[in-house]
Amino acid sequence: MFEKKIAFRLMLIMFFSAFSFFLLFLSAAIFLYGERGEIKKEVASIKNSYVDVSKEDFFWAQKIISGGYILHFRHAEREKWIDVQMYDALESDVIEDVGKAARFADNDYFANAVCLNERGKIQARAIGEHLSRINLPIGHVVSSVSCRARQTAELAFGGYNTLNRVLVHVGPYLENRSDRLQNLITFYTELPIFDDKNTVVSSHNSVIECEMFENCSTDNLRLEEGGFYIISRRENKLYLEHEFHNFNQFNRIFYVR
Repeated sequence: MFEKKIAFRLMLIMFFSAFSFFLLFLSAAIFLYGERGEIKKEVASIKNSYVDVSKEDFFWAQKIISGGYILHFRHAEREKWIDVQMYDALESDVIEDVGKAARFADNDYFANAVCLNERGKIQARAIGEHLSRINLPIGHVVSSVSCRARQTAELAFGGYNTLNRVLVHVGPYLENRSDRLQNLITFYTELPIFDDKNTVVSSHNSVIECEMFENCSTDNLRLEEGGFYIISRRENKLYLEHEFHNFNQFNRIFYVR
């Protein structure tokens, strides 16, 4: 009798052990099946996405095709002269009416220091060709008086309507920073913007600063040559909407394979 009880208990232990193992196996199978489904979804989403292109890039590239924004471009490539500020100061005292320059550097002895180099001229022309191919609507164009900004405007955007010294980078001047920021805010809030066209600014890297905007939270604002910022204006307030760090970051969105 005692041996039968022992045998019965062993059978129960074996049964429950086997049942527990079965439940564990079933749970693992269900979990792995679910994981497999999630992995498939992730792989599918990766296959259907574009490499290194954010949703924000897609959104803003399409948004500006309808016009209504300020596009602040950094000029195309120039020779990297470490004392460029000294030469910029020679031509930056320019009357702000088009063509009435105290001094344009294009054919002056320091042209190589402040104008586009050969690669920059090619770069600016290529930017213009791409913008024409995608039909980016451009209205008013304003440029820094600096040679490289003017040449970029001429080669990439078909010329410029006005020049302004406020768009020259900070290097050549002794100036109060708060006054400079206020002058820039006033300048950008008074720029003409048309609903179906973008206003283009051909300028420099250090012109745009975070304090100009209602929504900016970074101090690391820097463009490669040919890159640009998208700026909107609402109720005379400026908003920094997006940055295309270099032109190809924007351009390749329109070339799909």
